[in-house]
Amino acid sequence: MELRAAPAHEPLSSCAFEWPPGWKVHTTDWQPPALFEVGHLFGLTGAAGDTLTVSVARFGLEVDALAFLRERLGTAILSQATRCAWMGLSVGAIDLPAPGSAWRVVCTGPAVHVLEARGVARRYLDRAATTLRGLSGYEPPGENFGPGSVGPLRLLRPLTWTPEQESAPHGRFRAHFRRHTNDGHLAGYLRVSVLDRRVHPGLSPADLAAENERTLAFPGVVLGAGVSDPGPGGPTTRRDGEFERKSIETRHAVRQVGPLLVHLDACFPAADRSPLTRLNGRRAFDVAVWSLKNDA
Repeated sequence: MELRAAPAHEPLSSCAFEWPPGWKVHTTDWQPPALFEVGHLFGLTGAAGDTLTVSVARFGLEVDALAFLRERLGTAILSQATRCAWMGLSVGAIDLPAPGSAWRVVCTGPAVHVLEARGVARRYLDRAATTLRGLSGYEPPGENFGPGSVGPLRLLRPLTWTPEQESAPHGRFRAHFRRHTNDGHLAGYLRVSVLDRRVHPGLSPADLAAENERTLAFPGVVLGAGVSDPGPGGPTTRRDGEFERKSIETRHAVRQVGPLLVHLDACFPAADRSPLTRLNGRRAFDVAVWSLKNDA
């Protein structure tokens, strides 16, 4: 059956998903959460120890929901996790060994829904998360994704990020996408480098990554070691660092798309400077990596 939660005065937090009948519903006096907090919508209970709780966070724009959940749970919990991964573009998963909790975090436009299950509820958690949908019908303000291109490569990008194509030798293509604040400051940067291996058969993914790495070696940039960072389009690498003594975060990924070798890297302010801008930049990067297609 489909369960629906629709606070009349808070449409962005509304949701619906599939769940077996017969569970007891526990409602609450709904209060919209503050930014970076979660508000409890309702709970379900079955037999002793079988529970599902449904909460929501609201951001007003697309964010990296799995990164939000990971940071909310903290390293002490994550160190016990048997799984921390994406299930497609919209659902993130974190599991502890049973009988501990399992979480799913779902991107529903301007909101992020968090489901926590224990006991038998863990069996039905994936079905609930993959069927969960928002009921508001509202789109995130100014946060629509649309088609972009880099030579023969196609991808999705936030339409509010400004594209700029760069001239490149035959068989190579490069584009930059930038997000600016209302007062003109750079708030996010995505670079996509494409190599046609039919024209340059001798270059490897490591070669392309090394070329892009050298472009970051200029005064004012200090980057730490790379760490694995899950994304819906496969594994990526995160590096924390500084630019002109301001903390930044970078991510990069290499993909083979047909005959095309693609290197993507992105940079945005670190969480201590602008946590919402960072989560939005991470989401833009993930959508771009997930959506890569070849028209060659």
